[in-house]
Amino acid sequence: SASDNKLAQQYQFTLDLNTSFTGNDGLYAGLSQGNQTGDLALQNAENNSALTVHSLFYTFPVGDLQVTAGPLLDADDVISATTSIYSGTFRLASMPWGVDDAVTGAGAAASWANENGFNASLATVSVSGNSASTGIFTNQSADHYVASLGYDSDNWGVGLIYTNDDNTTSANDTSWGGGVYFTPDGNLPTISVTYDSLSEANATDSSDFMVGLDYEVGPGTASAAYQSRDSQGTTTSNYEFYYDYPVNDGVSVQGGVFVEEQAGSTADTTGYVVNTIFSF
Repeated sequence: SASDNKLAQQYQFTLDLNTSFTGNDGLYAGLSQGNQTGDLALQNAENNSALTVHSLFYTFPVGDLQVTAGPLLDADDVISATTSIYSGTFRLASMPWGVDDAVTGAGAAASWANENGFNASLATVSVSGNSASTGIFTNQSADHYVASLGYDSDNWGVGLIYTNDDNTTSANDTSWGGGVYFTPDGNLPTISVTYDSLSEANATDSSDFMVGLDYEVGPGTASAAYQSRDSQGTTTSNYEFYYDYPVNDGVSVQGGVFVEEQAGSTADTTGYVVNTIFSF
């Protein structure tokens, strides 16, 4: 078809700024710019025509709690539970609704962890919290809540995540899900398995199941994942395989392939990506 066999090039530029005033606290500001859209957009893709502040928050301890607050907080910035250790830097990521970085706004969160491996967190983000006419925690505001509970040992862990949306367009949307990960002894791949579900007002429920593997091969890491998503009754199957090769301390190259199998008569999508990452 006319959309087949096309070559495209995209870019992303990000700045992460971290400052501590006491050694136990942290002020974080994230800036980004990019033109990553469409099928080739990888995880954490940026599509801003100008350099934009996408994150701004402050973290500090209060007793056994770690408290975070700021005018630009992502819903996944403070989730204590680890549901997956899959690298997830290519195209697929686990728990699209429980771990959702697309929800950003004025927010606050608290997390807790003990020496035995148990942890918990609670966060809230108001997408329209910068507007005095809308406010925070009002009938007009779009408020997002995230709660998590987890346990992590030396080579395995499990986590549960629950979210609730209380907003003016689709009241009381909820998601719940969890995952387990395992790092076996010896020369074996790490394994992550997750399940996520979404219940939307006046819409068919959706679900997502994913399995991801990471395996050290030579100087780099080979990764593979399978994802099955039922989005309001339409099922798609996604596969990806990629290799991350560290050229040196500041440069790495990813090369991989992905396949998205569509339901019904919709054509499947296959893509090949080479991604070069510079960090300093």
